[in-house]
Amino acid sequence: MFGLKHAINGIIDLIKQERNAKFHAASTVVVIYVGFRLGFTGSEWIWISLAVAGVWVAELFNSALERITDLVSPQQNELAKKAKDYAAGAVLMMAIWAIIVFLIIALPRLLLNLML
Repeated sequence: MFGLKHAINGIIDLIKQERNAKFHAASTVVVIYVGFRLGFTGSEWIWISLAVAGVWVAELFNSALERITDLVSPQQNELAKKAKDYAAGAVLMMAIWAIIVFLIIALPRLLLNLML
């Protein structure tokens, strides 16, 4: 249980400290709301939850890597910049994939609802 407390504290701190995590939190709430409103199936929820979790995991690793990089290289350094840029790129790639998954699942339902 001790490790769980640290993990939860890490997620809470991430949301408090990082603007992008606040955006991810808001997006997660919207996706869940839309999913319930549109009646996603169990298998659709699996894909949605994997996409959402993937974004959160990428953001957590990105933020951890940024902190470690700042600790070991507080001065400007091209390699440190590249490491941070690569980690941010991983978050972007995961977020794009999550958006695509959401659109593949939600868009047909949204269009059908608009036609009715």
